[in-house]
Formats: sequence, structure tokens, C-alpha cells
Amino acid sequence: MKNLIKHLNRIQVLSSIIFLLFILTSCNDSDNSKVKENKEIKTAFNLEKEQKELQKTIIGFKSALAKKDAKAAANYYTVDAVFMPNNAPIITGRDNIEKALAGFIEGGFTELNVESTWIEGCGEYLLDTEKWTLSNGEITLIGKSLVIWKKEDGIWKMHKDMINTDTP
Repeated sequence: MKNLIKHLNRIQVLSSIIFLLFILTSCNDSDNSKVKENKEIKTAFNLEKEQKELQKTIIGFKSALAKKDAKAAANYYTVDAVFMPNNAPIITGRDNIEKALAGFIEGGFTELNVESTWIEGCGEYLLDTEKWTLSNGEITLIGKSLVIWKKEDGIWKMHKDMINTDTP
């Protein structure tokens, strides 16, 4: 059973990587026959503007954690989101992510700082690597994350969120 769970987790991670590669290749404009079409797409998608919108979401998520509101924090995930926390099983769906966030909050981990280190995107997706710290006032976790953001209800929400700590 344990091997089956490991195998299923590997499949989930592999699926996320394939999804990421799909998004990256869909944004590729190397086909010279579509130069005009690509220029129109680039004009329609303004990465700088979307980064500013994304920062609003990050601020809202941090605020929800600070207020110890797991439901509000979970609403910054898409309905069908996947959360892959460090040393834990994969969590799917907003309701289950809310329960996981409630666990962080119960442990007092409500002080979050996030710095995006790389953002790329097109259309309704953004790919983001981040450095973060999460503290409960006594213990501070330091880590990094890879997030695929998706527009849902007109705002950027976490769609695939994989976190990992730098500290044991």
C-alpha cells in the first residue's frame, strides 16, 4: 500500500511537470509563420500588469493567514487546486487545502513573507518561483515554492502549489 501511495504521488508530480511544460511550450513564439498572431497575443497579455495583480492576491493570502482565517486563505486557491507540501501527501481541492491551512494556523504559523524570484506567463496562467518564510513567532520555516497561478473569478489563484523547506 505504501509503495502504491508513493507511485501515485510520483504520477501526480509528473503530471504537474508535464502540465508546466505544456504551458511553457504553448507560450513559445518560435513559429515565424505566426509572427503577426503572436504580436497580437503579446499585446493582449501584459506580464507587468499581471504581476501587479498577482501581488494583490499574495497580499490577500498573507492577510487571511494573519487573521487566522483558513477559509479566506483557501479561497486564494482554485476549486480544483493541488497543494504539495513538504514531507506530506498531496492535497487536492480547495476544501482539503482549507483543512491543511487550518493546521498551519492552529500551529500558530500565520506570519508569511513571500518574494517572487521569477515569473513568466501567458493567457490565463502564470508560473512563479518564490522564496518564503513562515513563522509562528518562535519557529521560522524558510523555503521555496513553485506555483502555477490560474485566473479564476477574475483574479489570480494558486492552481498547483509545491512548497519545500530549506531547513530540516
